[in-house]
Amino acid sequence: MVEEEYFWGVQLDAKTKEIEWNPEKNFPKEEKDDGMPIPRHSLMIKQAILSHEAADGEIAVIEAEAVGYAQANIKTLISVLVQGKDHQRSLDLVFHDAPVKLRLVKGSGPVHLVGAHGVAYRYMGEDDSSDDEDGMGEEMEDEDDEEEVDVKPPNKKLKKEETPAKGSPSKRGGKK
Repeated sequence: MVEEEYFWGVQLDAKTKEIEWNPEKNFPKEEKDDGMPIPRHSLMIKQAILSHEAADGEIAVIEAEAVGYAQANIKTLISVLVQGKDHQRSLDLVFHDAPVKLRLVKGSGPVHLVGAHGVAYRYMGEDDSSDDEDGMGEEMEDEDDEEEVDVKPPNKKLKKEETPAKGSPSKRGGKK
């Protein structure tokens, strides 16, 4: 899997009250037989900024509409900005499924939304299960099964030993 991030930004104002982020519009989600990479897109919105051009005391309200878990349509406010008082807001929003609609539901802005457009490419034949938490990934595939068995059980055992030790002093030591 290859992952890339690109700077992303949009302006909502009196002329453009709504935008739709949908990079997958021209990319079908089905796997392709020709070996072409299959892109997975995500949108990360980090900041909402009410421009200095907005009138004093203007209130700008921004709403997002997206598909959530189990295909539920989610429509909610993500920021309320007031010129001269609260003109910038840090956000930590990530949308993994397109389309995402962003609207200026009150005020005339301009409001700038800033973040990153993430693209992860998965190639035909790649298996998601080959990515291990230890970062070994494909290296583990080259080793024989006996060595894999020797590596995995200590990790599971270690997790069980650490769980009861959370509320008490460390029980490690003794063996070196």
